[in-house]
Amino acid sequence: MTYYLAPLRLDIAVAVAALSLATAAHAAELDPAAVAYKTPDQFVWADPTDKLATNRTVLVGDPEKPGSLYIYINKFKPNRFGNPHYHPLDRFITVIDGAGWKGSGPVVDPTHALRLPKGSFMIDRALKVHWDGTKEENGAYLIAGYGPVANTEVPKATGTFTGLDLDAVTTRTPDQIEWKENGANRTATLVGDPGKPGIYVQMLTWPKGNFSRPHSHPNDRFIMVLSGTWWVGTGNTFDPANLTVPMKPGTFVTHFAKGVHWDGAKDEDTTLLIIGEGPGSNGRAEAK
Repeated sequence: MTYYLAPLRLDIAVAVAALSLATAAHAAELDPAAVAYKTPDQFVWADPTDKLATNRTVLVGDPEKPGSLYIYINKFKPNRFGNPHYHPLDRFITVIDGAGWKGSGPVVDPTHALRLPKGSFMIDRALKVHWDGTKEENGAYLIAGYGPVANTEVPKATGTFTGLDLDAVTTRTPDQIEWKENGANRTATLVGDPGKPGIYVQMLTWPKGNFSRPHSHPNDRFIMVLSGTWWVGTGNTFDPANLTVPMKPGTFVTHFAKGVHWDGAKDEDTTLLIIGEGPGSNGRAEAK
């Protein structure tokens, strides 16, 4: 019995090895000149032990460098509130996990703060006093803007917070974000205009089964996967079945200027947060 099983086992082993080699040979690879990405486990945090009440990872630029476009994530432990403060320039903030609580002015009053759940968007206006924090939930913000991002604290005042000063803070909860249907996808422009010079922030949803065709942009674009699995390919050959790499929620992706890429959703919708500097036009680049 053993005499006959040994060749059979050898044949199975050879077949498995051949299949593994074939799979490896056909594994999709992205052109690093066109697309780069980091998964959440690759983020480098200021506190690697993650014990601090507030932790930060910088994804793009230098937040303290004047004129530099920056993108970073701040994540917060529950039950922490900062002091009232302001920044020299506008900051554009998306809640990417948990919930934040927001207020404006010098009275820090968590009881009456505005809750901003995951998917909310806000703008901290330049030189306007505001404060925020967390209650029973963790929270995480993806923050973008131009440096420097320095905090200037102001003395706390006593009293009751009676509502946001709309000149200091702009907020939109997920149900207040306005979406536009574009056929294959839908977008919500939160800041700026992708067709004009300057920073823009958009959300984009690919319904399942929809893809862009190979194209490029004149400037770098930075993308965070908010939900679903986003499939990304590079080069001018459009082949979603064989030439795409899956990007799970929390993955941060860079589309480099003039790098040919294409992307979309397969068996589930996916929603992205896109930050860039316009004009952000698409240049078609598909192989004939």
